[in-house]
Amino acid sequence: MNTGYSPAVRLLRTLLLIGGSSASVLVGPTLVGQTVAPSSPASPASAEPAAEVVEMEAFVSIGSRFAERTATESMVPIDIVSAAELTAGGYTETSQMLQSLVPSFNFPRATIGDGTDHIRPATLRGLAPDQVLVLVNGKRRHTSSLVNVNGTIGRGSVSVDLNSIPSAAIGRIEVLRDGAAAQYGSDAIAGVINIVLDRSLGSGFNGTYGVTSEGDGQVMEGSAYAGVPLAGDGILRTTLFFRDREQTNRSAADTRMQYFGTNTTTGASTAISGNYLSGTTFPPAGTTLDPRERTIDRLNHRQGDGDMKDQGIFLDAELPVGDEAATLYAFGGYTQRDGTAAGFFRRAGDDRTVRSIWPNGFLPLINTDIVDFSLAGGVRTQVADWDVDLSTNYGRNTLEYTITNSNNVTLGAASPTRFFAGKLGFDQSTSNLDLTNQFDVGLTNPLNVAFGAEYRWEEYRIGAGEPDSYRDGGVRVIGGPAAGAQGAPGAQVFPGFRPSDATVQDRTSYAIYSEFANQINERWDLSFAARFEDFSDFGTTTDFKLVSRVQVSAPVAVRGAVSTGFRAPHLAQQFFSSTATNFIGGVPFENKTFPVTDPVAIALGASPLKPEESTNYSLGVTFQPNEAFTASVDYYNIAIEDRVILSSNYTGTAVTNFLVSRGITGVTGGRYFTNAVDTETEGVDVSLRYVQQIADNHRLTYTAGYNYNETTVTRVSPTPAVLAALGITTPLFDLTERVRLESGQPKNTINLTLGYELRKFSAQLRAVRYGAVESVALPSASLTQINTLSPGFDIRLAPTVPAGTNQQVIQSFDRQWVTDLDLSYQYNERIRVSVGANNLFNVYPTKNLASLAVAGAGFNGTDNVGIFPYNGISPFGFNGAFFYTKLSMKF
Repeated sequence: MNTGYSPAVRLLRTLLLIGGSSASVLVGPTLVGQTVAPSSPASPASAEPAAEVVEMEAFVSIGSRFAERTATESMVPIDIVSAAELTAGGYTETSQMLQSLVPSFNFPRATIGDGTDHIRPATLRGLAPDQVLVLVNGKRRHTSSLVNVNGTIGRGSVSVDLNSIPSAAIGRIEVLRDGAAAQYGSDAIAGVINIVLDRSLGSGFNGTYGVTSEGDGQVMEGSAYAGVPLAGDGILRTTLFFRDREQTNRSAADTRMQYFGTNTTTGASTAISGNYLSGTTFPPAGTTLDPRERTIDRLNHRQGDGDMKDQGIFLDAELPVGDEAATLYAFGGYTQRDGTAAGFFRRAGDDRTVRSIWPNGFLPLINTDIVDFSLAGGVRTQVADWDVDLSTNYGRNTLEYTITNSNNVTLGAASPTRFFAGKLGFDQSTSNLDLTNQFDVGLTNPLNVAFGAEYRWEEYRIGAGEPDSYRDGGVRVIGGPAAGAQGAPGAQVFPGFRPSDATVQDRTSYAIYSEFANQINERWDLSFAARFEDFSDFGTTTDFKLVSRVQVSAPVAVRGAVSTGFRAPHLAQQFFSSTATNFIGGVPFENKTFPVTDPVAIALGASPLKPEESTNYSLGVTFQPNEAFTASVDYYNIAIEDRVILSSNYTGTAVTNFLVSRGITGVTGGRYFTNAVDTETEGVDVSLRYVQQIADNHRLTYTAGYNYNETTVTRVSPTPAVLAALGITTPLFDLTERVRLESGQPKNTINLTLGYELRKFSAQLRAVRYGAVESVALPSASLTQINTLSPGFDIRLAPTVPAGTNQQVIQSFDRQWVTDLDLSYQYNERIRVSVGANNLFNVYPTKNLASLAVAGAGFNGTDNVGIFPYNGISPFGFNGAFFYTKLSMKF
């Protein structure tokens, strides 16, 4: 893995030693959904705010194909996040910035999730990461090549890597909170996020330095930008950036036995115990511990953010040609992201450890090399009174895995410790022709008409790793009670993709769409959209959307929409194939993810995937009595049929024997993608903003946002008959997955922000309350275990499947307030400095159900035997306070 930086980026790193960054300076926070007019200090060129402030909302470019509207005038709910809002604080990742500003947006911090540690998925309105469409400058953005297959939010989904687009290159972000598949196509079930790149003139440098209160997680970030005019009203904007984020670690001591013990009667080696305190205070009965247990470093895991180094460049250009009869445009970017994250520690007495290489055990590391490239171009012109936009857009994402600090136990002492484990790739090319016009059809106002066509090509690839990363070398377990047994083949923590996993799959689709809108009278707007799309792999779909807005009175308007939508199964969901170690109830299993087309998957009950289909309803009210105050309330209901999910993990002797009978060895479980559930999601979004001009050069800005969101599973497919015939009772969609889907994300989020400006000084205080989340802690626990582990924790119980005396334990993690503070000073026209803190009061989430040792017996909670105090389901992570300084310079 190449972790070096280019010479240009090294220059930026040198400049960064001067201080840290902010984007161009603007007012304090503005409401999600609004921005402030250029009459306020929109750039460092204006050192003092104007005494008279004229508020004006920004225009949005999504939600309709016709004339741009303000967010309040829009017929559907749209949040507008300006560049100043994004960078007003210490967050350095685009997804984190959005989460702090848009209550319906969630960005949990997955950890020890293989590739998900490096490409973390985000969600909108509590739905899946792949049920929100991402656009850049109004054009479809390609997804990543990673499918999330571990136990994290978004399990089974493929998302767009928002963090591959640096905030320094962004002019604003528009978040359409309404189903829009009839307008924009597949994935737009929860809504649309449109990232509008910055096209401002001028040049400068931004830098950030920060560190957590624990002294880890150091972040250095820098960007240099230049916007230069081209002929006429053309512009070329270039942004160069880098980010270096070091790891954080909140793990605790591993108190389990690390080495084989000795039987006090026979003198034979005894297997290592996995119980809490078994290697320190409560060894197994009749066992003498190895003397090394007293001296080994027990801080052997990592739970937190992984190391990540990012660097790249983004371009955005427009050029009028032919006496401005047409405008050529192009934009795109290149990002390289190199990450390192840890897996679970392999103890010295673990049968997955080659003890001659790792006499004290080892912590395997997953290294990723992620390259993200995009390029779009087109022309806007007018032909016979029609406005024409012809464009093409290409994107590619690749992810290479290299496993280090590891071994393949079946290769014995000859095993390497570094393995190339394979490569994922996804390419997408989209071409669009959009036509808009107006016609007088005898109505009060002209009828707006839009037609369009789209052609899309996609390709998904899996490349095999080197043979040592996946093969069985024939060496059996050496030493210990299990000597001579079959070991787990492949590189530990992430066996490489095998030649049988390798694949190249593609598909095409074409669409035709239309939209009609009319202002019936001065109070009533109406719009209708329809889209027909044909996919080469699963057929056709037709979707509609009807939207209306009525201005009830001068300050009050009512808006509503009804639409159908769809999401085409991603190629990765259809063809991903891999074997990886997964912990289920604290026990490691080598699980294979089968493509739905695999004969073994079909024998286990898999069938070809169908598209997800949705019906969306929304109804809202906006209120704007004056320029200083705006408010909106929107209700939504989203019913989705045939959601694509990753099935439960099927494990046990019956499954293992079934796999062996089909020639698959070294695998102890299987799973596959399936259209297993229907869901209904309903909720309410509220946003308010008030600007108070106290006196000359004094201004307060109050903003508030609230999201209530609840998802309910309304249908679950039964366990396939072939599995039932094997005696397997595990549901196709088990309680663990149901809880993750229904209550793994906050059901309510509150965002409160207060901004203050006084001449050259500005301050922002933001408090976000994240609602409670839930996770299945124990899939099967006895009453004794429940009573022992649960005091002080908020739990509820559910029956096991099949029903028995044990119970499933669901843990609730409390709602928490997280407070951010940012203080900025405009030194002169060119220099601005800021200091602040994210999570000022060092708030941590509720801890996992704690393991205990009672009277020599081990009771293991969900803290991985005391090692992992926190759960990656936390919407704000568990790094604690983060302190930063920023510097912004204009040249």
